[in-house]
Amino acid sequence: MMFDQQPHHQQDKRGYTSVKNDDEQFDIESGETLYPGLSLGENQLRWGFIRKVYGILSAQILLTTIVSVITVFYTPLNLLLRGNSPLLLFLVFLPFI
Repeated sequence: MMFDQQPHHQQDKRGYTSVKNDDEQFDIESGETLYPGLSLGENQLRWGFIRKVYGILSAQILLTTIVSVITVFYTPLNLLLRGNSPLLLFLVFLPFI
């Protein structure tokens, strides 16, 4: 694929947009690659990174939910935090240190 050639955008009868060069044709919406001309290995690497990021975000949201539920519904911990303001403030600002 030559970088100095400009691709031609076309729509087929299904309404999908494809990019066509003189020697190759790619269907952008087929899900094969993220960008026309991108190799399969690079595409798998990008999708693996996206899965990893969403996995980390899901784990953080799950852990935050678990800690919140324990803090609200476990009575001894709830009473400890209500009666000890310095401890509560320390725990609130601890993630920012």
